[in-house]
Amino acid sequence: MDRSLDWLLENLLEKTPGIRHVLVLSKDGLKMCFTSGLNEDKADQLAAIAAGIQSLSLSVSAEFGDTIGPGQAMVEFSGGLLLMVPAGEGAHLAVVAEEDAEVGIVGHNMNEMVEQIGGHLTAPPRRPEYSGDPAS
Repeated sequence: MDRSLDWLLENLLEKTPGIRHVLVLSKDGLKMCFTSGLNEDKADQLAAIAAGIQSLSLSVSAEFGDTIGPGQAMVEFSGGLLLMVPAGEGAHLAVVAEEDAEVGIVGHNMNEMVEQIGGHLTAPPRRPEYSGDPAS
C-alpha cells in the first residue's frame, strides 16, 4: 500500500466542509491510501463496501446506460453520505461525508483532486507472485 498520498487526502478532508473520511481503493476493493480518521480495519471495510457499490454501478451502466464505464456513485445512509468517483486507471476515490454536507461542493472537490493527481492514483492489475517454481 502506498501511503505517500495520504497527505493529499488529508488536504481534501480539511478543505471540504462535512467530509469525515477519504479513501482511495483499487477496483477490486483493496485500500490504497486513506485519511487518519480511519484505522486499517475500517479502511478495509470501507474499501470493500465502495468496491461493491462501484460494481453495482457498472452493472446498471451496462444494462441501462449509453456506455459501460466507471461513473460516479452516491449512497445516502442514516447519518451520512458515501460518494465515489473514478480516480485513475483501476482506482476509485471514496468519501464519507456528513448527511448535511453540500454534495455539489464535495463532488467538485473530489473531481478536482482526481484531475490534479489522477496519474498517481492508478492501480495496476495485480499479478500472482512468482514462487521460483517453474511448475507454478
